[in-house]
Amino acid sequence: MDLFTLKYGLFSDKPDLLHNLPSLQKMKDRFPRYIKRAERAQMMGRTIAREVLLPKVLELDTKCQKDPSYVDWELFKELNRRKALTGFVPEKMGGLGWSALDCFAFIEESFAACVGISAWYLFNLFGVACAFVEFKPEICIKILQDMVKAQREGKPLSFAWSITEPSAGTDAEDPLAMAKMKPSAYAKKVSGGYLINGRKQFITNGDLAHFVVATICTDPTRPAVESMGTFYFPTTTKGFSVERLEHKCGHKAKHTAALVFDDVFVPDADVWEEPGRGMRHTREILSITRGVVGMLGLGNARGALERCIQFASQKKVNGHRLIDENWVQIAIADMLKDIMILRAKCYDFAIALDKLHVFCILENIPAKAALKVLPESLLMSESLQALAKSPWLSKAVSRFKHSLVTDETMEYFASQGSALKVAGTDLAMNVSSRVLDITGIEGMAYRYGMEKIYRDAKASQIYEGTNQANRIDLFMQEIGEVIGSC
Repeated sequence: MDLFTLKYGLFSDKPDLLHNLPSLQKMKDRFPRYIKRAERAQMMGRTIAREVLLPKVLELDTKCQKDPSYVDWELFKELNRRKALTGFVPEKMGGLGWSALDCFAFIEESFAACVGISAWYLFNLFGVACAFVEFKPEICIKILQDMVKAQREGKPLSFAWSITEPSAGTDAEDPLAMAKMKPSAYAKKVSGGYLINGRKQFITNGDLAHFVVATICTDPTRPAVESMGTFYFPTTTKGFSVERLEHKCGHKAKHTAALVFDDVFVPDADVWEEPGRGMRHTREILSITRGVVGMLGLGNARGALERCIQFASQKKVNGHRLIDENWVQIAIADMLKDIMILRAKCYDFAIALDKLHVFCILENIPAKAALKVLPESLLMSESLQALAKSPWLSKAVSRFKHSLVTDETMEYFASQGSALKVAGTDLAMNVSSRVLDITGIEGMAYRYGMEKIYRDAKASQIYEGTNQANRIDLFMQEIGEVIGSC
């Protein structure tokens, strides 16, 4: 059976963003460029999913099962050539200038093809997000320049965001849980910087990263939330090592590493958030990334359902197609209904990011004017880096950013992201299970990829905060203040 024969979903020839989200028709009347660019991003994602990712899905799942360190560098080169790694970079600097809406339209298609491969190359941006929520110009400009240069040279440039610890787990993401957690890593103040010792666990692309952003506690005598800072260092730093790579049931193409810090020195200049402010930095990153994981769940569910529809349209039972059975049609419609509802909320979140969160910064007049006036040669120059290091400019930009994205805004997006993360990954688990009920034992054959999606869905319920922890976070944000402390 050639599974993909219907021109549906990933194999549709036309963008269906407005069909799936009819409210965008009104926005297209008012902001035509904004919506047309999102449609182009969707079709770019769909083309990459069909031509680049789908042919590799089962191959990489098998190879990474045997060797968790395996990387398909030819696949990376192709994704890099198509600028899949620099979509969010301003066009003037060599990227595609994508908004959050564009990014979500792209990643839905990618996740529908394979969440493991997609997480491998897209979650690299979580480390980049660590810099952009802080929005210190010297950091942001350097990272953008380095990413564009790497893309042009066809070289990888990876970042790892390091939160989870062996003795803490999800506790490191929640202020209340941190009151009782026992950190596995500490940063000690020394002359000129900090020495970091300890371990981090389950770090995406930790073995591939060129740079690590780590949230580390600095005072073992105080509650962790009161002393957490954010530290940035290259993986060539003496004392940094990768202890092992995890063997996982799903997301096998995405590397997950255990990291060791043995007197890793981080100079004061690379302390992104001072001790005591690290949790706020973490929360602001999560206020974006949890929504992305919600979209991952949506894509995973959609990928499972599309494979089921393709299978059922060809499978013959009792002289007719399986999809002609009423019970199958009702089950498919039920799953479609849930996907449609979640999709609307995911894109609502993306548009809100463009309007209210860090994505709005580049749309403000000072940033737009700078990108319009400054030539590309200056934007990519060391002179701009030197200017960005000016204390007065750094403070001015930081104040500007925090005036746009307040603590209240950040906590609001954190609760919205938690809701999406839970809804998306639980839906992925539900749909990937139901499609196997429909397709039966034959549908569980490895070659159809549906049992792989089930494995991927299970793994996604755990990271970026377990779904139980996200439920508690959502409750405390939305109801906690009303009823008083719990």
